[in-house]
Amino acid sequence: MDQSSKKELSLAECVASYDLYAREVRCLAASTREIQRRILRRLCRYCFGDGTIAWDAICFTDIVRFLTAEFERYPNRGTQRASLTSMRTILRYLAENNMVPKGWDEALPRTATKRHAHLPRQLSSEQIRALFKASQGNRWIARRDRALLLLLLRLGLRCEEVAHLKWQDIDWQAGSIRICSQKSRRDRILPLPEDVGKALVAYLRTFSSVPLWIFDSSRSTFPDEMRRLHIKAISKYLFKRAGVIGGSAHSLRHTVATSMVNHGASFKDVSDLLGHRHLSTTLIYAKLDMKALAQVALPWAGGER
Repeated sequence: MDQSSKKELSLAECVASYDLYAREVRCLAASTREIQRRILRRLCRYCFGDGTIAWDAICFTDIVRFLTAEFERYPNRGTQRASLTSMRTILRYLAENNMVPKGWDEALPRTATKRHAHLPRQLSSEQIRALFKASQGNRWIARRDRALLLLLLRLGLRCEEVAHLKWQDIDWQAGSIRICSQKSRRDRILPLPEDVGKALVAYLRTFSSVPLWIFDSSRSTFPDEMRRLHIKAISKYLFKRAGVIGGSAHSLRHTVATSMVNHGASFKDVSDLLGHRHLSTTLIYAKLDMKALAQVALPWAGGER
């Protein structure tokens, strides 16, 4: 039976179906298939215990946690590389049968590199709460900060995208907002979440008349090239008031991407929201959800900074 037509499987059915794929489609050697069958069995027991196999019940974080446990159990570098290769093949098979979202296989790191060390980290729930607390109040500055925070956190916007937002970009009737990106050189229309819309309305009510730019400076003359720096300065001050050390506006963008992946969104959906021109950029964000894995497996010189 095709696994895509059956939601729940026994462990034996799952392993047998994958082994057929590995032999007939991937043409893998018997020794390789034996290694991958062992990994698949351990993955199933880790995620489902002794119960039936229901792949739609897991998320990418479960894969990360399983690999973290595997790498702690098998510290040999060669074994870890073989485990990653096997896991990519298993995830590719599951995606081809519509049992997990496509792209999970590409989100696994091939090797640990310094490139991964310098990408922004996601914020914790405690840090997010601190930012919301720091933006409370009815003064116009608090309302501005709350609107900015929600735009960054809910929509994952870049600073330059926020800086060039105009009130006319919001379609209140349709509940959408037009994002103009100078980096990707293309516009995109995103749904306007209810809490973001309410925060923007509260901020708008602090003005006697509707200005052109959503986040404008109080200065009468404000060069266009300074708008991005203005947004970065506002967000930096908000992080400082909240006591969030090492965070930035871009950390909120990464938090959005990681949260979506963890909740089962496809990488295409994440890419569309963030406005990436290439899906490979989105996959780099997904790899950073493997913080615990990177600390255990495939370390690089100077990686912990």
